[in-house]
Amino acid sequence: MKKRFIIGSLLVASFLYAQATPQVEITQEDIKIQNEMSDASSKDITPKSLDDFFEEFADNFGIEYGITKDGKTFYTGRSVVALSDSDPQFAQALQNAYQKAMLNLQSDFIEDAFGRMAVSKIQNYEADNSTNAKEFEELPKGSVVGQIFDKLVQLSGAKLDKALGDLGINVEGLTEERKKILLKEEFLNKTITSAVGSMSGLIPVQTIVTQRRGQYDIGVIAVVSKKTRQLAKDMSLARQSNIKGKGKNINEYLPKDNKGFLNEYGIRLVYDEKGSPVILSYGNWGYIADANNAKKTNILEDRAKDTASTMADAAIIEFINTNLSLKDEKTTGESYEEIIKQSLNINDNTTQEQIQDFTNIVEKINTKIKASASGKIKGIGTLKRWNYTSENGIEHVGVVRFYSYDNVANINEALKSNSNTSVPKTEPKKSSNIQRSSNVVNDIDDF
Repeated sequence: MKKRFIIGSLLVASFLYAQATPQVEITQEDIKIQNEMSDASSKDITPKSLDDFFEEFADNFGIEYGITKDGKTFYTGRSVVALSDSDPQFAQALQNAYQKAMLNLQSDFIEDAFGRMAVSKIQNYEADNSTNAKEFEELPKGSVVGQIFDKLVQLSGAKLDKALGDLGINVEGLTEERKKILLKEEFLNKTITSAVGSMSGLIPVQTIVTQRRGQYDIGVIAVVSKKTRQLAKDMSLARQSNIKGKGKNINEYLPKDNKGFLNEYGIRLVYDEKGSPVILSYGNWGYIADANNAKKTNILEDRAKDTASTMADAAIIEFINTNLSLKDEKTTGESYEEIIKQSLNINDNTTQEQIQDFTNIVEKINTKIKASASGKIKGIGTLKRWNYTSENGIEHVGVVRFYSYDNVANINEALKSNSNTSVPKTEPKKSSNIQRSSNVVNDIDDF
């Protein structure tokens, strides 16, 4: 499986970026498929490679060449997790790997939609056919030894090996090597891809954490369509979306136990029991507990939870509005080189000459990606908080934040209420209990 499902043409990408109409038609079959993709309550967590995972997903949802029959376009991203699951900071490494995988996925999306490519091919040929091509000029008497002593004096106590290495001298054999290029042929193919664009409506639908050769990988699949772009636009304008469909209570989309949350990153699009679209956002982080310092551990846990919540909110903002720039420069080719090498033994001043040839395959990659998102979104609330201690003792914490238009309406209604209503003051009750909670002063009809 390629890194991303290949988009058919830039015409398709341009079509997806067309101005969204006020209303977008959607069928119940669309809703059913979207809910199935985003449902984390019954995920198959059988170990598999990322390629198998991407292939299976494509087969299950009828994706061919990255596009479904109704115009949804899918992209994939992957990243290697920097740490092993025995490292105390494994939870943080997983979140960082997810962010890198999403950035790789986003760069593919932007490249397909707005990319421009420049190509240049270079061939160099260099040969020394002189009669004395294989001869070296004599070194001045004592020049090498003199350089060594001069270098040592300058360094005043620095390592001898470093000083000799700077002179190109083999420390073990105390020899100096010189070389001359007799023949060199080089063919290089350079491609530069650059893209800058504004993206919205690209939404992850599934993630996986798996192992390869004992190390962890994380993979992401995301989709963009006219419907997801319309929803992003509706959210940015804080208006109710015309997209409706049959769904279920949003709690039913969540994993059934806390361990299941370890596989969920980023946002999901689902539909609630009223048929309204809802964005679920999974934030994950972790901390290192200190068995000897409970206060420190409590502070670290609280900070980890705050970080998870911030990441969940940021993922929603990215869905609505992300600007991304990409510059991807690759140089490929091959190089053939024939050289004559002279080795000078400093101890007895003897020399040895040898002709060598090398063939190298050239592959140089320089990629720079920058993504930024900003915005203020009304209507985000907390659905669930969770924590889990893995078998290796790693502390994971997380939060599920969600956006819905019902939240927006509730906030608007609350802002309209009379803020001058006074509440009678009551004297706090004294208590010596370490564990305590606030008094309940309302019944359910107050809210």
